[in-house]
Amino acid sequence: MTQAQRVLETAWLAVNGRVRSDSLSACDGFRGEYPFASVITVAEGTAGDSRSAGIAVSVIRDVFAEGVAFRVGEALVEAFHEAGERIRSEELRGCSVTSAAFIGREVWIAHAGASRAFLTEAATASALTDEHTLASEMKLGPRDAGYRLRSRDLTRFLGQQDLKPQTLRLELTPSQRIVLLTPGIWHHAVPARIAACAAGRTDPCQAAEAIVRDSRVRFRRSGGAAAVAGEPAGRITRRRRRWFAVPAIVLLCAAAFFVIRGASCRSGPESGATAGPGVSDSSAVPWVMPIQALPEEEKPAEGPALPVRCVVFGEIPGLPGPDTLDAFVTPPPDSVYENIPRGVYYVSGDSLTAPFAREIAGRLGLGDPVGLDRIVVIREYDVPSFKAWLPGVDAGDASRTAVVVETQSSVAGGAPWIRNYAVYANGNRSRQGEPSVYTGLGLEGMTAGLDPGCYSILIAP
Repeated sequence: MTQAQRVLETAWLAVNGRVRSDSLSACDGFRGEYPFASVITVAEGTAGDSRSAGIAVSVIRDVFAEGVAFRVGEALVEAFHEAGERIRSEELRGCSVTSAAFIGREVWIAHAGASRAFLTEAATASALTDEHTLASEMKLGPRDAGYRLRSRDLTRFLGQQDLKPQTLRLELTPSQRIVLLTPGIWHHAVPARIAACAAGRTDPCQAAEAIVRDSRVRFRRSGGAAAVAGEPAGRITRRRRRWFAVPAIVLLCAAAFFVIRGASCRSGPESGATAGPGVSDSSAVPWVMPIQALPEEEKPAEGPALPVRCVVFGEIPGLPGPDTLDAFVTPPPDSVYENIPRGVYYVSGDSLTAPFAREIAGRLGLGDPVGLDRIVVIREYDVPSFKAWLPGVDAGDASRTAVVVETQSSVAGGAPWIRNYAVYANGNRSRQGEPSVYTGLGLEGMTAGLDPGCYSILIAP
C-alpha cells in the first residue's frame, strides 16, 4: 500500500450527560476506500434544539457516502450548506459543527461554532479552529467572569444564512492525530490531557474513549461528542502476530467482548462508493466504527501519585511525611465564618485517593472518610464570577461540594453565596494569584479549570 493509499483509522463517540433530555451532541462519519474520501463530524445544538446536531452529522456523512474523490474541501463546504438548508427548512436553531475529511494523510477541515479541532502529537495538542462565540469576540478567557455564559452565544453556526465556515487543509505525519470535540468535552479538558489520551493509546477507538472518560462528561448535566482520526500505533503487526500464534484465544476474547460490552468498537471493512452497505472485502484494512458505549472504568493503580496535595484545617499530629502528603496547614477554622465538620474529605470518584483517605482517617481516629463529588478552590480574580454562579447551583450538587477559598480577605462562610455548600473554609492565601481549579466532577457554568494538582483531601481534626 502506497502512502497515498494509506487509510487513517477513525472512531467517534457521543455520550449523554446526567440529564438525557439536555444532551445536545451528535457524531457520525463515513470511511471510504481509496481513492474515496472519509469523513468524521461532531456537532452540538443550542439550548432547546437537540435535532440540529443529528441532522448535521447525518447529512455530511451521506454526502461523502455517495463517493468523493476530488475537490474534497469544496465537497465538505457544500455538505455544510446542504445541512444548513435542511436545518433552516425545519425552522431549527442551528448548531456548532466541526468536520474533518481525508484521503490518505491529507486532511480538510470545516468548522463553525464552538466545537474544536485539535492536532495532537506526543505531549502537545494545538487548536486548529477558532471559537465562533460572543466570548471570543469579547476576548474573554475561560477564567474571566461571564465566559461560560457568553461561550454559548454563537456568532457563526450551521443553519445560519450565507454561512462561511472556517476551512483549512493539512497533511498528517504518522505520529499526528486529528481530534474533534464538542464544547461539553473540550471545556473540561486541558490540551495536555487531550494529547496524552490521544498519543498514549494504540488506536483512535481507545483514544476517543480515554478523552471522553478523562473529561467526565457523562457525570455532567449535558453530554458531549468526540471523534479521532489517525494511524494506529503498530496495529497491523501486532494483530497478525496474535492471529497466527493464538487464534483460539483471540476468538474467545472477541466473543466475550461482544457478549459483555455490546458492539462498542467494531472492526471490519466499509463499503466503497460503489459497494452496497452489506458488501464486505476481506482484503480491506480493518477499521474502527463508532463507539456506542463506554467500557467499564479502567482498573485503578495501586495507589495515588505522591505526594497527595491536601489542606489541614488546624494543627494535627501524626500526619504522613512530606514525601507522602503535600499538606498546607491553616489556622483552626472559625465556626462563624467557616464550616468544615471534623473528619477527612476526599473526592469519591477518585479510586486512587479513596483508600489513602481511609488510611489517614483511621490513623487519626476521625472515623470513616466523607466522599464528595468535587473540591473547588476559588482564587482572588474569580470571586466575581463565582459569587454570581454559586447561588444558582442545584442544592443536591452543593451538598456534595467542598469550597476552599484562597483570597486576600476571608470570604468563606461570611458570604451568603457560599453557605449552602457541604464544606466551606479558607485555604492557602499565598496562592490567591493562581487560577481557580477543581478536582472531581465538573458542573455546568463553573469557570474553574480541571487540575490534577488541586487539593485531593481535606482534613479537619
